[in-house]
Amino acid sequence: MKPEDLQEILSCMSIHDIDIREPLYESNQPIDTAYFPESGVMSIVTPIEGGPYVEAATVGYEGMVGLPLILGANATPTMAFCQVAGRVWSISAADLLQHVERSAELSLALRRYTQTVFDLLAQSTACNRLHTIEERCARWLLLTQDRMSSDTFHLTQEFLAMMLGVHRPGVSLAAKGLQDANLISYKHGKVTILDGVGLEEVSCACYRIVRNAFDKLVCV
Repeated sequence: MKPEDLQEILSCMSIHDIDIREPLYESNQPIDTAYFPESGVMSIVTPIEGGPYVEAATVGYEGMVGLPLILGANATPTMAFCQVAGRVWSISAADLLQHVERSAELSLALRRYTQTVFDLLAQSTACNRLHTIEERCARWLLLTQDRMSSDTFHLTQEFLAMMLGVHRPGVSLAAKGLQDANLISYKHGKVTILDGVGLEEVSCACYRIVRNAFDKLVCV
């Protein structure tokens, strides 16, 4: 973006800390604010009637929460909340859309990000259908490590089960397998990745596909 365009949009934004479980928007409710994470991880989940939430996507510093706004919608069946605490920049939906209309560069960047998210949703659907819980768990932990730029972050088994769309006992077994292999340490809701290279070897190829897609997006 042009420096003057960037300064103009920043003047309409505020930055604040966000804590675990803090909601960003609710299912089928008006989305009045968009969020650009500076740190932490936000989760987009799909509520299932009579069952748990299932993760559709996660968002870190590479993206935004509130993509339906870019597509001309102001509500969605999904919901979004903070999964790993961090900081976010927020802007009202009205201000964001005004800046998107004025700035061709901002509009293009958000449309490219939207397409990347669509591609990754397709990848995630295939991954959840074909790959083991342990592979998917390793993939998820690596993506979170990338977004946090840290080997240690807080994560409960309840959250991880939700993210993977499995029951908690399955997550416990997967986490134990990764611990027994000395790839991670997992105590009192805190994960430490001890061997990132080894964890990537356990992960399915989807991790590298997703990582490369986001790297390409950032470099555009």
